[in-house]
Amino acid sequence: MVSFDHRVFQRLFGGTGTSGSSMRRREGASGWASRLRARRAPGAYEADDAWPARRGARHCREVEVRRHDLGEGSRGGVVRCDATGWGMVVSGCARLEMCSETGATLYHDVLREGDVWSVPSSASAWLHCCDNERASVVMFLGGRENGSGETGDDWCWVDTQPAHGPFHHALFDQTAETTQWGSIRVLEADAFGDPEALSAALVEISPGCCTDLHWHLNTSVWQICLDGAGAVTCVPAGAAQQEKRLCTGMIGHVPRAEGYFIRNDGNAKLRMLEIFRSDHYHDLSLSQWLAASSPELIAAHLCVDVAMISSLSRL
Repeated sequence: MVSFDHRVFQRLFGGTGTSGSSMRRREGASGWASRLRARRAPGAYEADDAWPARRGARHCREVEVRRHDLGEGSRGGVVRCDATGWGMVVSGCARLEMCSETGATLYHDVLREGDVWSVPSSASAWLHCCDNERASVVMFLGGRENGSGETGDDWCWVDTQPAHGPFHHALFDQTAETTQWGSIRVLEADAFGDPEALSAALVEISPGCCTDLHWHLNTSVWQICLDGAGAVTCVPAGAAQQEKRLCTGMIGHVPRAEGYFIRNDGNAKLRMLEIFRSDHYHDLSLSQWLAASSPELIAAHLCVDVAMISSLSRL
């Protein structure tokens, strides 16, 4: 059974005087806005200005998120960009090409809006627009997160054989899992022929709804707001909760095993791309933990009577 810092649960349930209203799926706009104006405590969630060209987290120097506008007619755009690593076409259409060390073409395909690609670090690959097309792409560089700091096995590219695939996946075309707050599409590494591929989730939150408080225990989370507006609230153990506004193009980072939830307080759907430095997706929500735990264990974490926990409805 997974164990958490009991102070997180005490704050959520009012044990230390912190309001537990943040766990409600819907609440008044005035209460939410007042908390958004609260002073941000020093912590792990870091968000940057909309659509930066390059961004890295202060506590994660080996990771970088890049954005490129492709196409000769794009303002400040480039004709082509390096495509080694993991990325997604945010809008438009682009051509992915991979070559061997001698320049022989090993793989090529056309990527459209919502397509995700993953190319091994040992390969030579790039993206460029077709004809007069334009495209906006985001790239994640840094590989997987583990204790040794090593990434996947090296690949050996030869001219006589085509590259193993697939190297891209149409995430927008994938069937979504419906939730009480919206929907989610999970993409794991086995969808690609790249042994260094990462996992990701496309999260769509309906207006006025909020995701469950949840944890990703196997890796940190990188978040890119693709569309909409809202707020993300992190609940670090032993510290005050932190809230940060979200708008299109913002990039955020949540450390491993830190609880957080996302709320859509706009009038349109909030779409988030979450990238995990792991080959698989894993999450644990507060409702799952409560449902799988005995009243005695929950009471011990919250430092309350067992009778109080028994009176709560199971989620």
